[in-house]
Amino acid sequence: MEKKIFLFCLSLACALHFSFAQNTALPSVEPLFLYDDGGSFDDEDIIKSALEFSECPASSAEGQAAFARYSNLKHSLVTPSFLALSQTERAEKILSAMYEKLLLAYKDGQTKVNVMFADGSYNCVSSSVLYLALAKASGLDVRGQVTPNHAFCTLYVSDGSSGAKAKVDVETTNPYGFDPGSKRNVQENSNGGGRYTIVPKRNYIGRYEVEDRMLVSLIGGNVAADYDKAGNWHKAVPMAAACVAFTQGCNNTAKRNREEFETACTNFVASLQRENKFATVLEWLDLLCGKWGAEKKLKNTYENSVSNYVVVLCRTGSFTAARECLDQRRKNVSVQAQTRIEQQIFESEVQWHLDAARNDDEAIAYLQSIRSQELAQSSRNAAKIKQRLEYYWVKKINAAQAEGDYLYAASIADQGLACVPGSGIISGAKKSCFRNYDSVFHNKFADLANKKRYDEALDVLNEGLSGNPESQVLNSDLKRLKKMMEKEGSK
Repeated sequence: MEKKIFLFCLSLACALHFSFAQNTALPSVEPLFLYDDGGSFDDEDIIKSALEFSECPASSAEGQAAFARYSNLKHSLVTPSFLALSQTERAEKILSAMYEKLLLAYKDGQTKVNVMFADGSYNCVSSSVLYLALAKASGLDVRGQVTPNHAFCTLYVSDGSSGAKAKVDVETTNPYGFDPGSKRNVQENSNGGGRYTIVPKRNYIGRYEVEDRMLVSLIGGNVAADYDKAGNWHKAVPMAAACVAFTQGCNNTAKRNREEFETACTNFVASLQRENKFATVLEWLDLLCGKWGAEKKLKNTYENSVSNYVVVLCRTGSFTAARECLDQRRKNVSVQAQTRIEQQIFESEVQWHLDAARNDDEAIAYLQSIRSQELAQSSRNAAKIKQRLEYYWVKKINAAQAEGDYLYAASIADQGLACVPGSGIISGAKKSCFRNYDSVFHNKFADLANKKRYDEALDVLNEGLSGNPESQVLNSDLKRLKKMMEKEGSK
């Protein structure tokens, strides 16, 4: 069975405490190996490259032993009498010979061909690669087939009369797997007992054909997936990179290896970020993207990593370093992401200064000083700066009102309106100052008037009107007081 490389989520949330670049041993961004087929990719190249992906180079003692066993198996098959057989007969005999002379036990995760040659254990990938190599050596047109969870082969049989080719599937995990969609009688014992076997077509749902190199690279993909799952990215990444390099000449199927390579890289990045090594992440990603470029998944990982490190720098007040971090990497960051990160730095810096302000006046002065900046003039930021200015001005106004100095509070509101012209919030705060001012004098007036101390009440109203001549409340009180005094004088 094939294994999947699992993708861990790359979070945008960053811890406050972090580590800058350290002498951390990072996975190599170079392929584990580069295979040179000399311009042709024959059966021997299939086995030798499969040994490389099995982490057992053909030049090693174990690799030489494995290759020798393959050669012996091939030479036992590829004889003049064998080559005289029909294509279908040759294809079926290859599968039988694999089980008679080598394959012993199916093991789901046993993808390595060196192990297969050593102890006879195999899975769908290793057995398909062996079948592909033997078929190529036998002059057959056999091609690899892959589903989301399986690999097998297909024989293309030439029809001499029409030139068309018939297709016959080969299920390499089964000694009776030639043309597995057909019902076959299989003898189980020497007494003639038997059973029928058939592989349902549903087992091959989602199948697609792959080039020879792609089928072989599935070994490396499985090995890389095992390392990735175990958190061993020092081996997972170079192996996944080797799969990409090995299949660069392939057509549509090479995309699969690229995606799995980028997934392994993203998982490694996520592991570093969980350790708060944000600077190390970018150090490694810069090397990686310099070597391989960045497609969709890796580009997203890269942009998120820049954003995460910017968050860390901003939380320590290192805004110049945050901008430099982005500026150094703009070529690898989309315009949309650049805009988002620039906004992130701007908002963080504004909040940093506001949090550090010793008083409201200092906060207001800072907000005023940044209003001419290009980012500050965007509709979004201009609105936010206005809201913050209104907040600090109203805070100052309310502080003065808390001291009972309503006219002074109103004068602060006038300063605020000069700073934020047309602000409905500051205008409302100013009106509140005068309402409170009027209430103070109205209450004093009412108390004195109820006690018929009209002269004192008149003094209170005149004092109040001197501060707010336009007060409707106090002017109305004055009219009422005059009527009360006239009525009292007529008695």
